[in-house]
Amino acid sequence: MSFKKYPIFLNLEGKNILIVGGGGACLEKLMGLEFTGAKIHIISLSFSEEVKSFLEKYPNIQSEERAVREDDLDNRDIIFLATSDSETNKTYRSLAKRKGIWVNSVDDPKNCDFYSSSTVTVGPVQFAISTDGMFAGVSSSLRKLFEETIPIEDHELLETLFVMRRNLKEILPNAEERKKVLKEIIQKLNAEYFHKS
Repeated sequence: MSFKKYPIFLNLEGKNILIVGGGGACLEKLMGLEFTGAKIHIISLSFSEEVKSFLEKYPNIQSEERAVREDDLDNRDIIFLATSDSETNKTYRSLAKRKGIWVNSVDDPKNCDFYSSSTVTVGPVQFAISTDGMFAGVSSSLRKLFEETIPIEDHELLETLFVMRRNLKEILPNAEERKKVLKEIIQKLNAEYFHKS
């Protein structure tokens, strides 16, 4: 029997994150973690120029150019194994599991406790797309589709809608009245702005 995955958005503020590896997969994880407020530590035998450039912008991210050791896993909340070596992934996932730490082995689904999603951020809204780590290209294509469907100029509109909803809670404390007004606003926007009836 194949079980479905449970989609979730994690609050990583102040969480201790380890990334093992310093190439393209590391950069991808760094970009995803960039605004989460997590404490990030990277250990790798070498770092790509792109990762080095990224790290220049964030001196608070700790990085070490050396081989990873078992004690590097201590006191971590999440570990990303961004290496291309399946055996390393398997070994360190096994060690992390004994310590009760969740691991994501990039592009190595069999050594994952969870899969990272491809995300689209439109103002205050985030869409997450996952293929259970099986086909990153599909996630990437769907992400581009979302980005084209809801262009960047619509971000401000969505932000305004969220602010309006917050303000309406004070102006209209009655939930049913508020729901009616919000429904009318959305219908009007759909008809006039998004050209949908």
